[in-house]
Amino acid sequence: MISSETKEPLSVIIKESISRVYATAQLIIKEYNLTKADKEKIDKNITDEKLKKAIYEILGINSEKH
Repeated sequence: MISSETKEPLSVIIKESISRVYATAQLIIKEYNLTKADKEKIDKNITDEKLKKAIYEILGINSEKH
């Protein structure tokens, strides 16, 4: 299900409100204007696996490739 306001999956929105990792991931995405095309930049600069996984989920990047 997709939020009509943010166009994000509701599961991601719920996780953001509950989890510090998802909230931090959302902050990083917004701060650095990250998109799916920035996968290499994310891989290079984010060493925390939980944070990287959250960023991938929010951006819709297939995490099995990293």
